[in-house]
Amino acid sequence: MWLEIGFLITVLLAVFIVFYRQAIEQYNILQIEAAQINDLPKLLSERTPLVIRDIGQPKIYTPDVLKNNSRLQQFPIGMNTTLGQYIKTPKPVTIPKKASVLLAKESGLSVWFEHNWFSKLFAYPFLEHIHTLSAEALIGDMGLRKTTGRTTLLYPTSGSFEVTLLTEHQEKYLPVSWRNRFPEVFTVQDTPLVGEIKYITIKLRPGHMLCLPTHWFYSVRATDKPALWAKFTLDDPISYVASRMESSLDT
Repeated sequence: MWLEIGFLITVLLAVFIVFYRQAIEQYNILQIEAAQINDLPKLLSERTPLVIRDIGQPKIYTPDVLKNNSRLQQFPIGMNTTLGQYIKTPKPVTIPKKASVLLAKESGLSVWFEHNWFSKLFAYPFLEHIHTLSAEALIGDMGLRKTTGRTTLLYPTSGSFEVTLLTEHQEKYLPVSWRNRFPEVFTVQDTPLVGEIKYITIKLRPGHMLCLPTHWFYSVRATDKPALWAKFTLDDPISYVASRMESSLDT
């Protein structure tokens, strides 16, 4: 009996790993409207970036909401900088990973996403029980990262953004130290194969959400300020391990 159970677990893990390793190398960007949200699970299974349009203006983690919350205004987001100071006088700031996770909880972003969106990501309710969700409240620009979760969702709440995307195939052309950098500024001094790097840039604004599959590279630049946005990562048991490993490099 135990042998059969062990064999079954091994098969299931193998299926998870094979499915996790699947990646699309083409730059196809899907788009749906909020009214088509019932199609979301099927479209996510195609492992292609997807923009959900016109889901409504954000009602959480916005400057207007934060200005009325003295507790969150005092939240530290960087060296000698609070969230209130940033909203009043926006300037470049890098929020530490632990702070971004805590701010997502304190601002209500984590609960908002779990309540309004988590179930919409699955075709079958039982799948919710084998997936986990993590949330970050972010500010301003973010250099290159690699998605490891089953789905990574980027959601602007204030300001417009340009998100640059690269497929996993591009990694061999990137500099060894690509993390936290922006691909559009790479030169031959960074990598001799800079001319081979292919990427696309899409514009994202409040009311839209970008869904990214596993194994894509992305960077985010704010085009106006204050620039507030959220990142939600959906993990299955296999991607959870990869996400924790990748997360340790971002701290």
